[in-house]
Amino acid sequence: MGKVPIRLKEVVYTLSPFQQSVMNGLWKDLPHKAAHHMHNLRDAVLFCVAPIVGIAYYCADFKEKEKLHHRY
Repeated sequence: MGKVPIRLKEVVYTLSPFQQSVMNGLWKDLPHKAAHHMHNLRDAVLFCVAPIVGIAYYCADFKEKEKLHHRY
């Protein structure tokens, strides 16, 4: 089978001068945004990961106490 040429249209996207000035504003407040995201991450760790770690620690401690209780 032979190759059939296909015509393609080129599309170029550019930002208007107004959008370019908005893009500069996005970088201006970067430290505050990073701190905000770290605060949200801290909350996620506190409320999602900490209970799981606490339960695992409690179970391991309980098993160890059971072993020691039956030892003597």
